[in-house]
Amino acid sequence: MQTVKEPVSRRIRQAAIRAWSEPVSRVYLVLLAFCALWAMAGGAGLGDGSWLPRHLAVILTLPWLLAVHLFLVVTQVDTWLLGYNFYAESPALLFEPLWFVYCVAAGLLNASFLARMARSARRSATAPWVVPAVALCFFAALFALWHA
Repeated sequence: MQTVKEPVSRRIRQAAIRAWSEPVSRVYLVLLAFCALWAMAGGAGLGDGSWLPRHLAVILTLPWLLAVHLFLVVTQVDTWLLGYNFYAESPALLFEPLWFVYCVAAGLLNASFLARMARSARRSATAPWVVPAVALCFFAALFALWHA
């Protein structure tokens, strides 16, 4: 019996629908999109280069950014092979499209996780304010640690 693999676009669409299904994940996605787009505009030279939107977007996607950073630190292939640090010495405009793709992927992962937590809390008859409060405290603690 042969199994048919689901197309990637359908899986992404389903993940986005699941992530958008809960109010807490919708607020998260809107806040992340606003911060990421503002940071991209500043990085591309289209607006002010304020640190706040980039830092908020980084903190809102922090668990995944740590994994990406660890991968980049461990590999360092460009420095070993070329003697040139591509990430540090290239213009920021070059990385803004990658920043956008990263924010979309990490945002969908985190929003689907938040939606799953909210549905689970609702099924277990937990108070409706618990998941948003825990999410807010988690990201506020990350912000405090980042700027300590």
